[in-house]
Amino acid sequence: MGVCQRFCFELKRPMFELEEHPIGTLDIRASFHIGRGISSWVGMLKLVTLVAVVAALVNAFMVFPVPWWYPAYLTTWGVFFCTWYLAGSFFLTACSRSSDDDPENTNDFESASLLTKFTWLMFSVASVLECGIVVLYWVFDYDPEKNTINLNNLNVHGICMLIVILQGFLVDRVPMRIKHYVGTLAFGCLLCGWLAIQNVVLEYNPMQDDDDDALYDIMKWRENPSGAAILSVAVLLGGFPFFTCLLWLISLPGRRYLEILDDGAEGVVDYSKVAKRAERGEVIDC
Repeated sequence: MGVCQRFCFELKRPMFELEEHPIGTLDIRASFHIGRGISSWVGMLKLVTLVAVVAALVNAFMVFPVPWWYPAYLTTWGVFFCTWYLAGSFFLTACSRSSDDDPENTNDFESASLLTKFTWLMFSVASVLECGIVVLYWVFDYDPEKNTINLNNLNVHGICMLIVILQGFLVDRVPMRIKHYVGTLAFGCLLCGWLAIQNVVLEYNPMQDDDDDALYDIMKWRENPSGAAILSVAVLLGGFPFFTCLLWLISLPGRRYLEILDDGAEGVVDYSKVAKRAERGEVIDC
């Protein structure tokens, strides 16, 4: 199956479906290392990454001049989503039973646990949102005269993004879905709406600003609504879909399957074989 065919296939199927006919059936347990335990190497690694991102977020709040206002910025929410994905991934490995998504314990081969779905979606939203935020910051918002390059700045504008993407693709092997863009778009719309409300309705910003109370100089809804609207549309309908497709492509080679079918195979997956191979603990990478 070619890339275009897989793209079209995912658009027609449920957001969290495990079967990728005619490729195979995703091994969601192996993909997220469900039930491996905190004492395993992957459990310890996930604990380290979670603590590192939480520490970066706490430090960002502490060094910000007005801590209670820090959640008003997009950067904060990008790190929030990173934390939620890493926390979900850690609990799947450390606390979930290894049989949570075992085909022998369910008659529905197209389902995953709620925590798995949450973690799956949080990775998609966090990775795409962080890519957009990091590019917007370093390309449009960063000012050498106002901003200093220090560890805190690098943490929230790059390092947290790298941690999430590397863990998602090299450790968890998250099978990113095209339809998860809906979640990124929904939250992106909320953030753009907040920026408009803050600048036009509230007209309040406790941070010192020489010309306007907008959170970002590149998005002044009161002084330049057309420019702010164009940038918002470009990010929501251009930037986010681009990063979604890019990360989706990156996720394809590393996906883990219970059963691999031939490219020209017809019919449905033989779930009896899937269950037997899962019982033996077999994992096939594709």
